[in-house]
Amino acid sequence: MADVFIDESWLWDEVTDDYLLIVASVTTTRRREMQLAIRRLKRIPHLKAKSEIKATVTTPDVVKKFLQVLAVDPSVTITAAMWRGKRADIDDHEALYRRVMARCVWQAVKQSPRSDLYVDKRYTRREQQNELEGEIREAIAVIPQNIVRVSQVDSRVVKELAAPDFVAWAFLQHYGRNNDEFYRLIRSKVSHFDDLS
Repeated sequence: MADVFIDESWLWDEVTDDYLLIVASVTTTRRREMQLAIRRLKRIPHLKAKSEIKATVTTPDVVKKFLQVLAVDPSVTITAAMWRGKRADIDDHEALYRRVMARCVWQAVKQSPRSDLYVDKRYTRREQQNELEGEIREAIAVIPQNIVRVSQVDSRVVKELAAPDFVAWAFLQHYGRNNDEFYRLIRSKVSHFDDLS
């Protein structure tokens, strides 16, 4: 079974009202290798005290090093889904999040129909967690012979969620800030990318 880790990143420009949402998945069959890479990150002085590792709280050099580790791991594949537009045009932010998340998951599960799926826990209310899982399950229902366990987990507990966080952030830099220095490190690992705008 493969392990699929999923997280999102977003950007909103208050002046132009431009909004960008990226959901990224990192799939691996070598979870232990990813755990070791994250442990090495935790040795970096400014990250030692952090309970979770996020691209926004570290340096560009650290982000690059970790993305390079993902890029050379033969078991890693990346999928992503994006929506961009005006924030004022979004009727329901949570419905948009669920739709983009479900699309990213669908692409990942198409490649690895037998997966343990770990989604960074966004919701504390059980009703919202059920809505997200329901939308994910509906999206993957058309994939034959899928056996997928979905877990919404805290990234402070499942440290491997740092991987999709860094990847989503790299996509955000590329599509939101026209800076591809991070994205180009992982471009060869991206198997599917959907723009749902």
